[in-house]
Amino acid sequence: MSNASITKAAIANAMKQVMEKTPFDQITTADIINQCRISRKTFYYHFHDKYDVVNWIFTVDIIDGILESTTFENWMDGSYKLCRYIRDNKVFYKNAVNASGQNCFIQFLRTLTELQLKKLCDEHLEKKILTDADFNFLVEFYYNAFIGVFIAWVKDDMKDSPDLLVKRWIGVTDKSLEHFIEFIKSK
Repeated sequence: MSNASITKAAIANAMKQVMEKTPFDQITTADIINQCRISRKTFYYHFHDKYDVVNWIFTVDIIDGILESTTFENWMDGSYKLCRYIRDNKVFYKNAVNASGQNCFIQFLRTLTELQLKKLCDEHLEKKILTDADFNFLVEFYYNAFIGVFIAWVKDDMKDSPDLLVKRWIGVTDKSLEHFIEFIKSK
C-alpha cells in the first residue's frame, strides 16, 4: 500500500470516528484533522472537502468491487451486498444520507446509478447506442426508484432487512430493464 493510500485510509477512519458522534452537517475539516492528527495541508492534498472523504470511503469500501463484478444477470447480488454493508455501517451512512450540499453522498449515488446503467446497457445492447434521451430516462427512473427507496430505508433506521428491501426491488422491477431495452431495439 502506498503512503498516499495509507494517509487516505487514516483520514477516512478519522472521518468515520467523528461521524459516530457528530452529525455530518456539523463536522468541520478541523474535526477530521484533529482526529487524524495531520496537518491541514495534508488533508487538502488528499481530499477536496469532507464530502470527498465520504464518497471515497463509499467507493473504496463497497462500490469498486460491486461495479466491477456486476453483470446484467447478477446485478441484484450487488444490491444485496450494498444494502448489507450499509446496514453494518448504519451510523456512518445515516449521517451521510442526511448530509446536503455540494458533492454530497446523494449526488454521488446518482453518478453511481449512471455508471451502473451504462455498464448494464452496453453489455445487453451489444454495443448498440441508446439515445441520450432514452439513457437519461433510464437514469431518472432507476435513480428515483432505487435510490429514493434506499434513502427512505436509511432514514427510517433500516427497519426492514436488506434482503427484504432487495426482494421488494426485484418484485417491482424484475425484467423492467430487459423490457425497456427490447422497446428500444424495436423502435
